[in-house]
Amino acid sequence: MSGLLDGRVAVVTGGASGLGAALVDRFTGEGARVVSADIDHPAGDSPDARAVDVTREADVAELFDDVVSRHGRLDVLVCSAAVEVRAPLAETTDDDWQRVLDVNLKGPFLSLKHAIPRMVASGGGSCVLMGSTLGALGAPQYSAYCASKGALVNLAKQAAIEHAPDGVRVNVVSPTACEAGLFLKMAEASGDPEGIKQFVAARTPMGRLGTIDDVCEAVLYLAADGSSYVSGTVIPLDGGLAARRIS
Repeated sequence: MSGLLDGRVAVVTGGASGLGAALVDRFTGEGARVVSADIDHPAGDSPDARAVDVTREADVAELFDDVVSRHGRLDVLVCSAAVEVRAPLAETTDDDWQRVLDVNLKGPFLSLKHAIPRMVASGGGSCVLMGSTLGALGAPQYSAYCASKGALVNLAKQAAIEHAPDGVRVNVVSPTACEAGLFLKMAEASGDPEGIKQFVAARTPMGRLGTIDDVCEAVLYLAADGSSYVSGTVIPLDGGLAARRIS
């Protein structure tokens, strides 16, 4: 580890499992003090592993108040909490639609709303929202998820424009299928996880799935000083998939 985040304070939502947990570990290894916020953390388990429902503003506000109270500042926010529902548009229930939009879009909105003022008070910072290739490309049976991730991109751009003068950067990392996170859960639920992974990898120009390291490196780049002039953009972490479809 190179200590790219030495002395910085970071919050990762969705940090209890999958890509979020991997990012917590990587940021810690790079010298950051990391608070993981996740609805699946046991209440009272650890001050740096907080049980938080990102769809509840009171929970989110309390989280960031506590982080600054204990650590004195906030430098990095990663919004990794997400859910998906697999169903055709006409069969997607109102409850499922609302749950996906609440977690995937309202959660980042509330996190940005309460994190950015604390970053400004700390002298600036970086917000990284975990998007998806499906935020730019439609996919059958994922109408709610695609809508949430598409809107997330414009939320990031809006926040980046508003807070550029404050020294706060906001960007999106948009992975395609990775060997962790929601895709892995979907593959495991299919009954043939290896077959699903091979099928998807074969249709990706690079011929493989994304790895945890691929995602961590991209997020770390945006969180650290090497991307100090990068804001309001999307990094498509997809092995060339979007380029092939667009062409």
